[in-house]
Amino acid sequence: MYFPLGLLYIAAVLENAHHRVKIADLRALPQLSNSSLEESVVTESLLHVVLSEADFYGITATSSLEIADAKAIAQTLKELHPKAVTIIGGAHASIMPEDCVNDFDVVVVGEGEKAILDIVEKGVRGIVQGGFIKDLDSLPFPARHLLPEKAVFSPKLIEGEKYGEGPKATTIISSRGCPFSCSFCAQPHFVRYRSPELFVNEVKFLQDRYNCHHFRFVDDAFTLDKTRLFKICELLKPLSIHYRAQTRADLVSAEMCWALRMSGCDELAIGVESADNQVLRIISKSETVEDMKQAVRLIKASGMRAKTYWMTGLPKETWRSIELNKRFMQEVKPDRWTLSMFAPFPGCDIEKNPEKYGVKILNQDYSLYSNFSKSFIQTDVASNTELNQHYQDFYLYLASEEWKK
Repeated sequence: MYFPLGLLYIAAVLENAHHRVKIADLRALPQLSNSSLEESVVTESLLHVVLSEADFYGITATSSLEIADAKAIAQTLKELHPKAVTIIGGAHASIMPEDCVNDFDVVVVGEGEKAILDIVEKGVRGIVQGGFIKDLDSLPFPARHLLPEKAVFSPKLIEGEKYGEGPKATTIISSRGCPFSCSFCAQPHFVRYRSPELFVNEVKFLQDRYNCHHFRFVDDAFTLDKTRLFKICELLKPLSIHYRAQTRADLVSAEMCWALRMSGCDELAIGVESADNQVLRIISKSETVEDMKQAVRLIKASGMRAKTYWMTGLPKETWRSIELNKRFMQEVKPDRWTLSMFAPFPGCDIEKNPEKYGVKILNQDYSLYSNFSKSFIQTDVASNTELNQHYQDFYLYLASEEWKK
């Protein structure tokens, strides 16, 4: 479901600088589809399937199972090609570079497009501050041509989790960053935008070159800049595409919803997290339950599907919170939902200041955090057992679809 846009942006920058680049998409290997690399053993023969000899190997990883896999890959690569330079980037390297320095020759903190040229052309090593790309329009389109078409487009992408298959689709992004400070998130707050014209040109390019008409826009808050949004919608309208996007409830208006719908948006998702205002306050959502309900109503009224993202196991969550979640679903009846369990990932404020939230972290082995149905904390109002029960109870309720009646 998730496309390696970050790697393909970096590959495009390298190609523009006349370097030869290949992409090894390990998502595609059947050996890895249901287990981590460490579980399936990182063998030389496995990596030979997808990797040819190179001077540099760049890997991206999050803080869950991916970083363990990345370290295992780097170790095997060093055994195969001792003189090659191994590079780690992505969320985990940016937040915890010190955890990576013993396993990689180069650790990139921040975005990698500028850093990669310093590493390859200037010989920079160690921890490299990539910073943030201020002018996103200066970047080339992602180098999708380096992947086989079946890896660029997915019949499951536009439909997504639990939706079944649909038409082929790919992901695209029009901005980077999020200005908000939710305490469960470690996303950079420095927001930058691509121009509406360049973004829509990339959509048109994908239509013309690949006959692709379905997209997932992966901006954190697609409707953040109202004026820019209306311009994008105006430019998209003649293209007759279909897409999904996500935003915040307090960034939704009736005018926006109609503009989105007329431009081809079939589904707009919002992060509700909890229907308990006390929980929303402590996690710094800066939104209210009424904001969430109104957003769902507006999205549905425009003819789009409304999707809600939920998160249990949060600070101050009680059984009353779960009942309020259920009432929310019964009252506004969103079309889709996704439920996860809060995990204290490195870099989020709850992880950095647990006492501020009445939280005790019971396990800081973040390689386990990919289990999105298991809690790794206890709070001053709920035991770890209760938090796990909250998830199970709400999940079973959602899955039963009682709230649709």
